Amino acid sequence: MSCRDIRELADSFLCEELLAETNHEILRHLETCPSCRMDIDGRRRLRGALRVAFHAAPELQPSPDLARRVRETWRETDLRERRSWVPRRRWLAVAAGVILGVGLIGALFLKRSFANPVLAANVLAQDAIGDHRNCALKFRLVRAPIRLEDAAERFDRSYRLLLSAPPDDVSTPGGAVHVVERHSCAFGGRRFGHVIMQYRGRVVSLLMTADDGAAGSPDTADAIPHLIGRPMNGLSVVAVKGPRHAILLVSDLESSDLAELSRAVSMPLARRLETSALTLSAWPAAVSSSRVGARRARSSPRGPLRRLSTVSHPHSPGRHPASRT
Repeated sequence: MSCRDIRELADSFLCEELLAETNHEILRHLETCPSCRMDIDGRRRLRGALRVAFHAAPELQPSPDLARRVRETWRETDLRERRSWVPRRRWLAVAAGVILGVGLIGALFLKRSFANPVLAANVLAQDAIGDHRNCALKFRLVRAPIRLEDAAERFDRSYRLLLSAPPDDVSTPGGAVHVVERHSCAFGGRRFGHVIMQYRGRVVSLLMTADDGAAGSPDTADAIPHLIGRPMNGLSVVAVKGPRHAILLVSDLESSDLAELSRAVSMPLARRLETSALTLSAWPAAVSSSRVGARRARSSPRGPLRRLSTVSHPHSPGRHPASRT
């Protein structure tokens, strides 16, 4: 399948209108074509953002009078096209104009949607639900998952925490939690650290991603589980805000049960993130201090009394804080 074929089938692929065999051919092509992967990711993100912006903008909602006139036009067109193909071509032209108009209006509100915290939270929730569905449930991501160790080296060192957090087995008031998979994946242009868990016979995704403000303000009050976005296809998202990261739980559990589970698995991870952030922020100062001290010792008239030892970084290869068992 060529890049041209991918571009022609991209929208049908995103709408899940293709046969399974065609989807598999597209996925095989996307594994080896970065250009088409970027195109698919961009289309998916644009579709989600336009949907959120359209539903959240009152001025874009059809008035009752417009809805009535559209229904009447549809009925009249349906009667005419039984007699001739010409009205059908005219109707297609009108429909194309309407779609173009909606696209242009949506594009105007796209930037505003990301500036609005509520709309940004909706987009984040949609990305999290999309990743949960396509990675944990249906296994059809555009880009294959990678190891957490590799993601920590390439994207965000905090992903290393997910190698051991949450633990493989966690006891909670609502039942036992068992981790079945740990990796990093991407959906809609957003990179996640992904831990797939089983809880009460359900699949639950714990997702950690860089926080762009969508999960809440920087206040410490946001370090408690709270629902973000709108439930979609029976799936809800509960978020906990950590330092520079959002920790999300996605599942078809009831929102109250998902929030209770978040207290058991997401909040301890948020605390570890906070500790890690404080350690990393102190690391450059410690290295600078040791180097200054070494220079002073070497320049002392009495000669250096001793060589300062290298400061040991908590995330250095020799002292990895978390590893697979």
